[in-house]
Amino acid sequence: MKNILLILTLLIIANNISIGQDAPKLNSDARFRFSPMLFIDYSLYHWYQKPRRSMDRSPKSMGQVLNVLPGLGGGIILGKKTTLLFSLEASVKYFPFSLDLEGYEGMGAVSFPVLANFRIPLGGFVFMQVGGGVQWSQINIHNRTAANQQQPNPFFMTYVGELAVGIEEGVFILYFARFGYNANQSTTLDIGLRIGLHSALWD
Repeated sequence: MKNILLILTLLIIANNISIGQDAPKLNSDARFRFSPMLFIDYSLYHWYQKPRRSMDRSPKSMGQVLNVLPGLGGGIILGKKTTLLFSLEASVKYFPFSLDLEGYEGMGAVSFPVLANFRIPLGGFVFMQVGGGVQWSQINIHNRTAANQQQPNPFFMTYVGELAVGIEEGVFILYFARFGYNANQSTTLDIGLRIGLHSALWD
């Protein structure tokens, strides 16, 4: 992950340098281009529920407020910031203190969302972002109770949709809400703040 983030950072710097050296200004009908993107996520709240098993009275779930560790992510973004933008992004998030207070079985959760988003300018620096994709999640990843240590604890997948509103001028900041659902009542909910950067897109 560190190597991927380093490569993306170098690509952004190199792309910005090459843009600064271009003498003529690109006209408005120039083709779209893509650029690498880096971001971090600060989780304000998350809640994950595993698929219900036949032996369970109710599905197992856990959550956490204000995660202390930011998620790391990257991707590509395509288009012009004055029109519709399209992005592909993936990230990893770790929640060390996620737990279920009502029926403790362990602590910690991790998730890997992969999303395709459309970014729609609303005027000025403000934009709205709508997208979706898939997310792989796992809960109770450490400090499991003795009764649950022998039980399988695989990742589960949910189909997710995300809605966000933010501002952008070189660096983008957005608030997002992402909800996911799949078979056997598996559910994911993430609410947070995302901060990122990408090289300049054509105006």
